[in-house]
Amino acid sequence: MNNSATIRYVVYNLLNSLKQIYDDASLTPFKVFFWVMTLADQLRYQHIVKSGTGAFVYKFDVVVEIDPVTGRNFFTLPSGIYDMENDGAVQYITYAPGVDLSLPLFASVSFTRTSPEKAARLYFREDEKPKPENPYFYRQNEKIFLLGVEEINLTSLEVGLITSLNPADLTIDIDTPLDLPAHLLPILERRILDLGRFAMAIPSDLQNDGAAWESKNLPTQKLVSVNDLDQQDRNQQNNQQ
Repeated sequence: MNNSATIRYVVYNLLNSLKQIYDDASLTPFKVFFWVMTLADQLRYQHIVKSGTGAFVYKFDVVVEIDPVTGRNFFTLPSGIYDMENDGAVQYITYAPGVDLSLPLFASVSFTRTSPEKAARLYFREDEKPKPENPYFYRQNEKIFLLGVEEINLTSLEVGLITSLNPADLTIDIDTPLDLPAHLLPILERRILDLGRFAMAIPSDLQNDGAAWESKNLPTQKLVSVNDLDQQDRNQQNNQQ
């Protein structure tokens, strides 16, 4: 971790600066937590792209599976990653140590990124043909498919991923350090303070909390077409006259 401040500390420090540490405060800890994680993720991504740092590359040991329909080897991404150019968030894929001691070359082989449309021509050139010594991968959503390993009993791989923060993950331990470089923390705090003050400055009569939408205006019968809704409106108007 690059920052020793915990998520809890950052959230409550911001609430204190916004003077929102009291019951019935307009800004809740959960709302500020969402802001912190969302903006921290944005700053973190920009820092990674600009600096090219490996500080946020995390190693995972993944289980290789076989698609029952296509027979292709694949593994599922073990964590959320950034949507970077050319799948740059997948920093490397290599064979796990000891996969096959008779082929020590595996320890120094990395999978090369490709795509389904490009993969077709790879098989027509011997120097590019997918094989255990020259494997490829391509991504489809949360799955990483592997080419060139069909003839070996591959059960696991080592992968390095640039993981992202997930603001919607309610299982995050807020007592863990915020995974953000320390020099970006003041920028994060300034943006959230500006956002919080803007949110509190909106007059309450301009906030749409849904209170004006009365349940009696909701359709009470099954609608077959939009004409039915118009007819209900006319019936309500006639009843009021």
